[in-house]
Amino acid sequence: MINIITGKINSGKTTSLKKHYNDSQKGDGFIAKKRMKKGVVHSYDIVRLSNNDAQLLVIREDFYNGFEKVACKVGPYLFLEKSLTYVENEILKMIKNNVSPIYLDEIGQLELYDQCFNKVFNQIVQSKADCFITVKEDLVDEVIRKYKLTNVNVITI
Repeated sequence: MINIITGKINSGKTTSLKKHYNDSQKGDGFIAKKRMKKGVVHSYDIVRLSNNDAQLLVIREDFYNGFEKVACKVGPYLFLEKSLTYVENEILKMIKNNVSPIYLDEIGQLELYDQCFNKVFNQIVQSKADCFITVKEDLVDEVIRKYKLTNVNVITI
C-alpha cells in the first residue's frame, strides 16, 4: 500500500511521517529536515529514520558554494547529486532486504518532471513495497496519475 501524507506547505507532513515511524518502529527511510538562517530557508538535510544520519540534500542558491554537483533545481533550491544518489542506493537496499514500510519525504514537482526521487520512487512502486510518502495537497492527483497508483491511502493533515 502507498500511504500519502498530504497537506498544505508547512502543515506538518514531515512531522507526521516521522511520528508514524517513531510510533511503529518498523521500516526505514528518509525525511527532509529544514534549516533556517535569519528567517529564510537555508537548506534541507536528508535524515535516515533508523539512525538519524543526516547529510545536506538541498541548499538555497544564495548559500551555495559551488563545490557540490547539482542534480536539479526548483525555484531557488539546488538538489545535490551526491545526496540523491545516497538516498537512491539506500532505498534500493531497503527494497532488496524487504524493509517495510519505506518512508520518503517528499514526492513533488521535480518528480513529476522525472527528476529528484522519481527513479527511486518508481522502483518502490514497482517492488510493491508498502511505503509512506509526503505530497503537497495540490499535487496528490498528479502523483497518483503519473505513477499509476492504485492501492493508495491518502492521509490529510
